[in-house]
Amino acid sequence: MIYFSNFHSILPEFILFISGMLLLMYGAFVKNKNSSNLNILTLLTIFIASISLLFVPDKSSIASSTFINSLLTKYIKLFILILAFLVIYISSNYLKKNQIYFFEYPVLLIFSILGMLVMISANDLIILYISIELQSLSLYVLVALRRGSIKGSEAALKYFILGSIASAVILYGCSMVYSVVGATNYEIIKQFSDQSFDNLILSLGLVLIISGVAFKLSAAPFHMWTPDVYEGSPTSVTTVLITLPKLAALIVLVNLLLYPFQNQTITWVPIIIIISILSMAIGSISALKQDNLKRLFAFSTIANIGYVMIGLASVNDEAIKASFLYMFIYTLATLGVFSFIMILRREDRQLVTVSDISGLSRSKPLLALSVAILLLSLAGIPPFGGFFGKLFIFTAAIEAGNLYLAIAGVIFSVISAYYYLKIIKTMYLDESSEELNYNLDQKQLFIIILMAFIMLFFVIYAETLITFINFIYS
Repeated sequence: MIYFSNFHSILPEFILFISGMLLLMYGAFVKNKNSSNLNILTLLTIFIASISLLFVPDKSSIASSTFINSLLTKYIKLFILILAFLVIYISSNYLKKNQIYFFEYPVLLIFSILGMLVMISANDLIILYISIELQSLSLYVLVALRRGSIKGSEAALKYFILGSIASAVILYGCSMVYSVVGATNYEIIKQFSDQSFDNLILSLGLVLIISGVAFKLSAAPFHMWTPDVYEGSPTSVTTVLITLPKLAALIVLVNLLLYPFQNQTITWVPIIIIISILSMAIGSISALKQDNLKRLFAFSTIANIGYVMIGLASVNDEAIKASFLYMFIYTLATLGVFSFIMILRREDRQLVTVSDISGLSRSKPLLALSVAILLLSLAGIPPFGGFFGKLFIFTAAIEAGNLYLAIAGVIFSVISAYYYLKIIKTMYLDESSEELNYNLDQKQLFIIILMAFIMLFFVIYAETLITFINFIYS
């Protein structure tokens, strides 16, 4: 009975692993591979994995040395799987039009999602490191999907080298913790750290782990790879990078800092504060001079991670809940924006600059309105969803005594509003040098409108969502 219960705890991961291996064999042995069939099989796999979460216990039933099972991890996994489903759903036509749909794409995406799910539930530093590597190695190859592209190759090489360094930093940090504690299990680390507030090696190990995870989050000053990789990778892959790994890495930090290292706040809180301020400053200011849409939103992501870090630095339940709420809003709005970027294509080229969307409101008014709502939400302008996300984070920071973080957040939000409004101004007020005649993908258009609808009417169901977050975080 114990083994059966343990199996239930890893059922989604097991389904993804088996399906990934079967798809890999299908790609290796079937000569005439149909991309539509691969797409359907991948979507079916993610759907089944999502349903299997219903059978995962709300509390840990597997050996505590391996996995954490809770309502929080369960529903974050579900959200990641839903996002992955939507990304795959909207990406197929984009990949076909750009002639970069290979059978490796869905296989690697499944294995990267598998890595993320294990990251979320990891209750051991070794399990955490292996899952980070599984996610990262899959994403390295996905970034290089655009074969023959100089920018794509540069992005993949830069991501691989810097990502490998970040992974090595995490591993070295884990080894330092092990050298002091004699174990890698979170439970044992917690028992030791609760009694050792001044152990230098333990603190250094924690600093290294935070630094490596911050790389995965695209947080400053570990953000150097982000603009080039986002620009050089296919837009569908950028959509994955800008949403799914961010959620997984945030959960990793929450699980680490608020459990095994809960009483080591003197070490990690100042680091998180520095990361938060640097991310907001570098992301907001650097985005001002960007014309390439993908580079602009790369810096926007860095800034938004800074806002999320405010909640983590405040070290209280309300602030952490606010961070999760903000990540929920951010990922949905960003998914809508990158669905829009995928659409920006004429027969001869992919459109990538802000000037390319001049006069969009006159040719595609509904599309322009939906994108404007998403941008206003990311800017944190009321009454859109992003405003409430930032409001809850800043309020929680003030209540925790971090008034200066809230003030910094407001200042950089005002700065970042400039480049979001610049895009809206370009769509509505600038004249296009050539007629805009996009071949709109109905799937992508649907996602854009749906995300805009969620941001526009967020105030209606905000209380319900907050109640739900309180429930899963209890």
